[in-house]
Amino acid sequence: MISVMQPFAMVYRLLMSFGVGYLCCYFIALDLAYLLQSYLPKAESVYLAAFIGLIFYACFVIGIFCVQSLKKLSVYSLIPLLLLFIISRFIG
Repeated sequence: MISVMQPFAMVYRLLMSFGVGYLCCYFIALDLAYLLQSYLPKAESVYLAAFIGLIFYACFVIGIFCVQSLKKLSVYSLIPLLLLFIISRFIG
């Protein structure tokens, strides 16, 4: 039974790390670009937001692969996604 579930667990881990990580990267870049526009010129704020988003994405993927439990993996990946989504809805 374990050998049957292991490929599904790996696919789930890959989807959660790369798929949810991409969505988190998108929302963090979107939120930061909007927030930094008032402090920096538009091109610089977009560049800085994209750079921070890519760093966040790399750290997110590495961090998700360090978690052993699939339940903790779900919590650690869906809570930041939910928070970033809510922030982006409140910002505009």
